[in-house]
Amino acid sequence: MNNEILKTKTLLVIAVTLITMVAEISFGIITKSMALTADGFHMGTHALALFITFLVCLVIAKYKDKEDILNALGGYTSALFLGATSIGIIYESISRFINPQSISFNEAILVTVIGLIVNIICILIMSDNHGHNHLHNHNHEPEHEHKENLNFKAAYLHILADALTSVMAILALLCGKYFGWVFFDPLIGMVGGLIILKWSIDLIKSSFNILIGTPCSKKA
Repeated sequence: MNNEILKTKTLLVIAVTLITMVAEISFGIITKSMALTADGFHMGTHALALFITFLVCLVIAKYKDKEDILNALGGYTSALFLGATSIGIIYESISRFINPQSISFNEAILVTVIGLIVNIICILIMSDNHGHNHLHNHNHEPEHEHKENLNFKAAYLHILADALTSVMAILALLCGKYFGWVFFDPLIGMVGGLIILKWSIDLIKSSFNILIGTPCSKKA
């Protein structure tokens, strides 16, 4: 039953995220805002991460004895996609430094605020799952108490990082509109890309250690 609730809420967040992603990328291209476009692409990566979480949940339901290794594999896969996206964001931001473009600030700020609101809603939805998932492990699988669910952690941190990127995008757009700091937009895009890259590297390391160093289902 817990797994069904997790799958239902995850699918709900995926649907909301995909709609917002399309809106942000579209308006980012129209308004020529790198921060907004970066936020939209990052929303896509966390939608993918949530989909990976959903798929892993389906597989774990059939292979409970492989839960730790499957969670680590889900987290590892999600982190790889996130890392690739962060490199793309950094590259595009650098290109905007070299070839700056005008930005329609009012439209970009509006859509970014909407994106942040969506992020907060997704955090509220998934944070309940986060705690529920740990409770499930503690009550029914005490042998896994010390294990982190890296699959779910990947999806959850995608959303948190996405909210952070939205806040940074709003800051960049406000500085550009009121102070004329147009350079701030690609700068924030680059900083956001580096933060995402750092997070992906950390998750890759922790999940890789489990995939390589932990003999699956051999520990009691």
